[in-house]
Amino acid sequence: MFERLNQKFCNLDYNELDEQISYGGMISYNHIEIKKGGVLYTLPMKYRQDFTVSLMKINDAVPPHTDSEIKCTINFYIKPELCITKFYRPFKETESYQVPNQTNGKVYNKKDLICIGNFIAQPGDAWLLDVTQIHAVVPVFPIKERLAISVCTDKHTYEEVKQMLHETGNL
Repeated sequence: MFERLNQKFCNLDYNELDEQISYGGMISYNHIEIKKGGVLYTLPMKYRQDFTVSLMKINDAVPPHTDSEIKCTINFYIKPELCITKFYRPFKETESYQVPNQTNGKVYNKKDLICIGNFIAQPGDAWLLDVTQIHAVVPVFPIKERLAISVCTDKHTYEEVKQMLHETGNL
């Protein structure tokens, strides 16, 4: 579901480029050029081409959802604000819907879900997330802009990426 990498990543430097995609006006992903920090070095060399690197920006609460197209992500938190990332499972038949540009991801009604785990990211933390599981971002206070470098894959499962991170000594 989620696991924190065993080191801090406080010196990430990047150039923000154009927007890749935006969902519901509350979360967007931008292309970036990494100048310093080497987030892909957390993964074995032979798998790095299977991952994309983006800047994730969140400006509001993000309701319970699953991600579109992505199986797994590693988020490197630059400016996490004070937010709780919560993971859920349905406790009964649940309704879901999609925002206009979602593909296989869905948004769920919180009333049909039970929280099964959560964490609060700190600046410099990196978290491995299974984004095929229902998850949400819940701000403790209103947020201005939550920033993280997101290293995503649509080819490898959470368990496969977890094993990769063990190989490189990052978990």
